[in-house]
Amino acid sequence: MLNLLKRLFAGGRSAHDDALIYYVKGYKCNAITRVRIDPHSELSRDDDDTFFVRKVVVDNQCYGKVEIELRFDGNYREISRHVTGGEFTSREEWQAQQNRRTKQP
Repeated sequence: MLNLLKRLFAGGRSAHDDALIYYVKGYKCNAITRVRIDPHSELSRDDDDTFFVRKVVVDNQCYGKVEIELRFDGNYREISRHVTGGEFTSREEWQAQQNRRTKQP
């Protein structure tokens, strides 16, 4: 019970969270969205023993849509990526956007 409470108050994440984090910028209004992928529950196995995930990401600024497709080897190392409606960007660029939002009146 205590572990359940710890997980709830930690946002559902464990101390050994091995989520894959990506940042995508949509072309509609240049909003950057942080995308979290759980490799243990969100990846699907392909016919050639690789893994893949497809996600439609909707930003919370102008509700622009970006579709991403990622492929991984058996050790969850990324082997390819594709994006439609935007581009991948960096954590630093996402953090700068977050900082600008918190400084606005």
